[in-house]
Amino acid sequence: MARFTVDTQLFRELGELLVGRDSTALIELVKNAYDADAEIISVYGEAIADTARGFIRLTDDGVGMTDGDFLKGFLRIASRSRTTKTRKSKLYGRRYTGEKGVGRLAAHKLASVVDVESIPQRNGKSRREALRATIDWDLVEQAETLDEIPAAAILLETETVPASARSGTTITLRGLRKRWTRGELANFLLEVQDFEVPRTLAQSFPKALFQGRRLFAEPKLRDSSSRDPGFDVKLEGDFEAGDEYWVALAESASWLIEIDARAAGVRYRVSPSVQRNLDSPTAVTRDAQIDHPAPETGPFFQSRILVQEGVHRRPVQQTSWARRNAGVRVFLEGFRILPYGDRNNDWLSLDYDYAARQRRLPGLKSLHLPDLEIDKDAALLSLPNRSYFGAVFMTQTDSRPLRTLVNREGFVPEQALYNLIEMVRGGIDLSVRVRAAADYERRGERRAARSERAPKTSAPTQPIARQLGQSIDQALAYLAEAQAKSKEGDASGSRRQLSAARSEIKSVADRLDDLASEEAMIRVLASVGTQMAAFVHEINALLASTESLESQAIELLDQVGRSASLRKELAEFQASLGDLRRGLERQAAYLIDVVTPDARRRRRRLGLAERFDAALGIVETTIEVQEIRVRNNIPRDLRTPPMFPAELTAVLTNLLTNAVKAVERGGKIRASGARRKGAVRFALENSGTRVNLREASRWFEPFESTTTDIDPVLGQGMGLGLPITRRVLDEYGASIEFIRPPKGYSTAIEIVFPEE
Repeated sequence: MARFTVDTQLFRELGELLVGRDSTALIELVKNAYDADAEIISVYGEAIADTARGFIRLTDDGVGMTDGDFLKGFLRIASRSRTTKTRKSKLYGRRYTGEKGVGRLAAHKLASVVDVESIPQRNGKSRREALRATIDWDLVEQAETLDEIPAAAILLETETVPASARSGTTITLRGLRKRWTRGELANFLLEVQDFEVPRTLAQSFPKALFQGRRLFAEPKLRDSSSRDPGFDVKLEGDFEAGDEYWVALAESASWLIEIDARAAGVRYRVSPSVQRNLDSPTAVTRDAQIDHPAPETGPFFQSRILVQEGVHRRPVQQTSWARRNAGVRVFLEGFRILPYGDRNNDWLSLDYDYAARQRRLPGLKSLHLPDLEIDKDAALLSLPNRSYFGAVFMTQTDSRPLRTLVNREGFVPEQALYNLIEMVRGGIDLSVRVRAAADYERRGERRAARSERAPKTSAPTQPIARQLGQSIDQALAYLAEAQAKSKEGDASGSRRQLSAARSEIKSVADRLDDLASEEAMIRVLASVGTQMAAFVHEINALLASTESLESQAIELLDQVGRSASLRKELAEFQASLGDLRRGLERQAAYLIDVVTPDARRRRRRLGLAERFDAALGIVETTIEVQEIRVRNNIPRDLRTPPMFPAELTAVLTNLLTNAVKAVERGGKIRASGARRKGAVRFALENSGTRVNLREASRWFEPFESTTTDIDPVLGQGMGLGLPITRRVLDEYGASIEFIRPPKGYSTAIEIVFPEE
């Protein structure tokens, strides 16, 4: 009789398909203990980086298993034991989190040998049968089919235990499969340590931290009966989590976002911390509500998100912890759903919009807030992922329209997930608007002060240090004159001189205030520069690797023989490697030119044409793809005043990048230069978006970007390129401004270097 047979490789194939990360595999085993009505589980790891002697042991106090449960449940993939109508545990009515026998496959993914010891719950009899079993997956896979698995591969025995013995299960994973690198091991440990809901977010906040009443006292984490005592996970050995910083984080947070999404509507509450309200009395609690996008189906959830503004000085360990735990995570039945909230996961598009400096808040499209619609620049106060620390809490019942991906990591990208993102993002964007309203008056005063201090003409500005020195010298001269007038008995003249001195001193104070406001930006740029040095090293290492790969591809191409299709594929592979190598060479040349010590060690006169050609390398790919025509008409003998090479490279790259982003496909860019009227003049013209000369000065303000579309390679500007360029040129007495473009071009910008 014909019949189906199953290859033993099914275990490995299903394990790779249904269990993504190693941490996910371990969490699946923890979920099994929850489903078994355990109150506590211990997860102990010892020497887990050593595949020979390392092991992982999970011990719970759940209902345990009989030998029958083991045979019908543990040894049966996709067991029907949990396919009941309610899918709830018998003792505490917990909604099952496991399915399809993934726990067994998780054990297979992590280790080659699995030991199981289990004592079933009391059944009213005086004696119970405990089981002890061992599964050797290597022996299992030596057989070709499941029917041929040898008896030694799965050992099972039972023993009688007294009625007083406590129920529970211990699973020991031996012969760990993974040889983790140091980085992989660190990621595995961090993911395991972070799979539970942070207690600080799950409990009531002290009244001393945040203003007003909470939207909900405590979020609903799990769907279970009222008699459920709870579920606690103890991480021990290699998995021990260490210090707990969530309390300190809550104490230093500026705002708290709460979201309660139900069929009746989605309610939001944004509350300032008590300290934030003391610093700014206009910072008050705001409520809002919208209709649920899918009130019949959900998803329904609760959420708490802490918002941190500004820069916080923390110990090194706490800074590292904050960097790792930043973001908004998603929890289902109290267990984390990866990858939401991972360091490089931007599921709410917070980092994307922050980098783009958008002037809209997409999450507010459904919220009508007339009393907050007062600041058109509020979106510029958006914060990146690293400023948010929060969680979304859901149960199986409330999350029904969300379908988990096959590998247990994330949800299927469909409308239910998009609705979840829209509702969570709505709360975050509401907080941006509330923060903007709290500081609106203060920012208005700053803008007015900057406007009064702004130069009234487009004449070249002097270096900041020189301006301050001249103002101080003038103030001292006024004071000396006032003293002389006083000795002569001219009180009125003395007062006039003192008033003039006071005005000069005030201008110095205002200028110093400007410098202080720019200090944060300078720190950011300095940190980027520091990282660039390391990036240069990595780029050069990648370049060496691509050269080696390209050589190997050439050798393989010579050895292939007559297979035309294979030769064609290898030729395409070689061409791609060549393009990659040339791209890396361009980037490496640019970065070395900017961040090496020689680029900042000695000022010298620099050839403008040569430096412009070097800057072209950073945008060469985009120029080729967009078919942009670039002409370098700068005379080869035209040189700048003595400058640092890194500074000129940064100036030209900023201008050229802006021009490339402004030009459409098939457009044109032209660079020119000349020596006229005792000055070296450089102009860059493009055929892109026209700049209104009457408003051109605004583009030299920080975070005012001339680009609105996001280039996939160059990104969208943050509005820092032109302000940085002007600051660099100020130090040399040079000026930069938009000028009337020549015929055939839309925009032109000119730099004038004084010849010394």
